[in-house]
Amino acid sequence: MAADDTLADEDFRAAARYWMSQPRIKQWLKKYVDDLPPGTLKAHSKFFPDTLLVTVSPDGDYDERTIMLEEAGDALEDAGYRETPESLDLMLDAMRQVLDEYVGKRMRTVFQPELDQVPTAIAVPATSQATSAASASFSKISSFIKPWQKDIIAGYNHGKPVKDADQYLKTVEMFIGLMGDLPLGSITFEKAAEFRELVLQMPNTHGKGATGSPKQELARARADSTLPRVSMKTTKRHFSGMNSIWKWLIFKKHVPANLLPFSGHSFPGTKSKKSARDDWSREDLQRFFTSRIYRDAPGGSALRWLPLVSLHSGMRLEEICRLRPAIDITVKDGMPCFDIAPRDGWDPKSEAGTRIIPVHSWLIRHGFMDFVKQQRARHAEHLFSPELALHKDSLSSAFSREFSKIKIDLGVGSKTTFHSFRHTFRTVLESTDLKDSHIDAVMGHEGGGSEGRTYTKRVSTAKLKEVVEAFEPPLDLSFLDKGNSDNSLPPLRTQIKKRKLTPPVFDIDGKLVRTPAKRR
Repeated sequence: MAADDTLADEDFRAAARYWMSQPRIKQWLKKYVDDLPPGTLKAHSKFFPDTLLVTVSPDGDYDERTIMLEEAGDALEDAGYRETPESLDLMLDAMRQVLDEYVGKRMRTVFQPELDQVPTAIAVPATSQATSAASASFSKISSFIKPWQKDIIAGYNHGKPVKDADQYLKTVEMFIGLMGDLPLGSITFEKAAEFRELVLQMPNTHGKGATGSPKQELARARADSTLPRVSMKTTKRHFSGMNSIWKWLIFKKHVPANLLPFSGHSFPGTKSKKSARDDWSREDLQRFFTSRIYRDAPGGSALRWLPLVSLHSGMRLEEICRLRPAIDITVKDGMPCFDIAPRDGWDPKSEAGTRIIPVHSWLIRHGFMDFVKQQRARHAEHLFSPELALHKDSLSSAFSREFSKIKIDLGVGSKTTFHSFRHTFRTVLESTDLKDSHIDAVMGHEGGGSEGRTYTKRVSTAKLKEVVEAFEPPLDLSFLDKGNSDNSLPPLRTQIKKRKLTPPVFDIDGKLVRTPAKRR
């Protein structure tokens, strides 16, 4: 897909659904949603979906928003789309929506299985507290306005009172004025999209002072093209109002939790461009690779090799950490290669993530294969064992935190992360005459449909080598020598075992019968 193509709502929703279909995500959802006992599920559901999005990527920088945006960027790439400054938040919204739908479905299955069995033709009085989603679908949205307003003003479901309740009320009234007083069952994502288009055609004076009905105001704007229109930012605010009543309807079980017609819509220009990740600039690369902390790093340390390997291969941080020296760094067609493949306890992020990447000649010249040989001789399980240990299903979590602190202390911007090495690799390759499909094969991106995925698997090792060797970093790194010739490992942190101290015990005559445990 061309880098300047604008993604539509359906693109983000399709990418989110594709993300959900990946084996890694299915396994993760089973662990953190499907396998939870009812009490735990109910307690945790109020914090979904953001807690889920943070959990799925334990190897990101330990700022929660950064972690979620990293996952959104990877999901876009894996679905065959290009990340743009505006796309990350929109993708994150789409991922939240599909997770909400998934969790809502699971909640109904566990707590209200009868809802899925109630025929839609059965009518139950809408005023009953036990109104099912099936019967409420015939009730018009206006019939819920008063109880909704009462609850959000007072605060419900342990939430704070809503200060903008009156503004939300005007939004719902405008929806009814433009779309009609629709039954809940007929309010779909498509209807919400139609509402969005009508709001954008409204004059920006609507709701300010004495104005006509929404339809009258719409007709006035259509008759006078010079009238300023409602901004995208204001339209987004109106959707916040519609989401407010819809979330209340879900809470009251008037609508199914997996139907979110007002979520996942696009509002271009309303998000800060600060969310996009930067490539590594020449200045930041120099700042990092010439720093004292990097130059003093042992020749066999994760800090020494992880940035260099990612920069010269485009691999993700966890992918590199998962490499096993004796198995995953092999020779194929006479060339040293990284072999990224599923194994017990870990899978690549997508089907396309299973791939072969020839080792860049720069890495070979600067001693990387010597380091690999020494790790093999040490019988290291993973490339950076024992330095990097497994923590919460991730080998890279501790390094990620440490790297983030280092680059911040060096003055590298917040938008430049470890993942930016991967971005830099791709950006440089896109400036060459290489085919996107060949670059995708190295990066582990989908190549557009099943035919594209099959094609990328057939790319020869020689062609993959050509792609990798086409990369030249923005900064000439020839000043880096082989590092410590012995590829020494960093010292391990000594773990001190704590012992519980017990007080002395005396008998009835005051004689000591047991001494306290000594502190070690």
